[in-house]
Amino acid sequence: MQKFTHSDLLEITEQEQGLKLLLNQKKEDKMYTPKKETVDNILNYSKALSIRKSKNLEYIEMILN
Repeated sequence: MQKFTHSDLLEITEQEQGLKLLLNQKKEDKMYTPKKETVDNILNYSKALSIRKSKNLEYIEMILN
């Protein structure tokens, strides 16, 4: 069985904290956001889209622009 000294445990703790910081930074670096134009296009499409229930068909989809 391996024995650890107090110094060994402190070193391991410091290494763990360093690794946790690296992991958190990588998670934040990989976060992407869409361009403003992309969001605007989706919102404009949703405003222009009209879906109506029909007697003969189930639904009719129309772009109102």
